[in-house]
Amino acid sequence: MSTSWKPTAAGVLAIIGGALIMLVALAISLFVPVAAPFRYAFVSVGAIVLLWLAAGVMAIIGGVFALQRRHWGLALAGAVCALVPPATLLGILSTVFVALAREEFESGTALIAKGEPELHSSQPAAASGPECAQCNIGSSEPSEGERNA
Repeated sequence: MSTSWKPTAAGVLAIIGGALIMLVALAISLFVPVAAPFRYAFVSVGAIVLLWLAAGVMAIIGGVFALQRRHWGLALAGAVCALVPPATLLGILSTVFVALAREEFESGTALIAKGEPELHSSQPAAASGPECAQCNIGSSEPSEGERNA
């Protein structure tokens, strides 16, 4: 699998978009003291600020995952969160690049795709007794847990 520029560009765009969204949310929060005398305006301005801050944080987290080429779903969610109005163009580009580069991301099902059997919780981890002829205690290969660490 070859790597391309798309996840990197998507990550950078999502991080910039998330930072822009957070800056706008913090600028709006400056108006909260102005809206404080009006009870309903205070609640609505506070809700908007919280939603924009959450979208900005999620866009930055998704951008980091896109740069690492891990967790395609979270990278896509971060790119979608970058669609909030101050960074709409950045969010559109980031979403398109993440969607086009899906095959470059690591997934949790990579072991299953390689043909290794899936272990369900109802199955024992290793068979005990003489029927476990494939277990070689003197083996120098690391175990699956050591490889994943």
